[in-house]
Amino acid sequence: MKKCLLLFGLFFSVQSFFAQSLTMVINPNPVVENGVEASDFEGIGYANASHNGTEAIMVRWTRKVISMTEGWQSAICDKNQCFFPSVSSQPFEFLVGESARLDVHVYPNGIEGAAVIEVTLVNIADTTQSVTGVYYFNQETNGTVDARYQAVKVYPNPTQGLFTISDVDQVERVDIFDLAGRTVKQFQYGSGQLYSISDLPQGSYIVRLLGETGQTLVTRLMNKE
Repeated sequence: MKKCLLLFGLFFSVQSFFAQSLTMVINPNPVVENGVEASDFEGIGYANASHNGTEAIMVRWTRKVISMTEGWQSAICDKNQCFFPSVSSQPFEFLVGESARLDVHVYPNGIEGAAVIEVTLVNIADTTQSVTGVYYFNQETNGTVDARYQAVKVYPNPTQGLFTISDVDQVERVDIFDLAGRTVKQFQYGSGQLYSISDLPQGSYIVRLLGETGQTLVTRLMNKE
């Protein structure tokens, strides 16, 4: 009986985490912007972030460059202003029911190329609430494949040091990033495998699952107690 209650508690905690994460939504996701030419001043991936919670919150977005042609630059425009490429993270207040822009700009600077940018939005007061948008520029992507990975779970979350990932195909590697975008751990993916971040400080981390060619399949926010 106790074992059943513990399993139920773990299941409820995991389900609660993903329900909380859905209080913020980025739409569309992914964003696909093709046709950015070398001669263009900029290319823009347009998206809106929505807050469906019951109270105003302070959130922070963090930009992560997954891949970008050398010589290109990227920058973010949020609800308040557009920032220089040197700004990779910024907080803002998210009101109840508000829909705010969360656009990514790329600057080709006269160079033919492409880019994949991730923007993660995190509730500062409760980091279990987060959402990540992926912005593709001059990159082919399959929306059906992307949707298939939305059910992937990282658990237990929060973790005290060990976690695992629900079974998913076509995954080659698991990368762990801090919220500043620095890689802090890398693992080869294995079905049912346990991954350890016991040596990392307490805090929030981004778990990224990558495919055989290095493409990002899914990202999740994980907290270490």
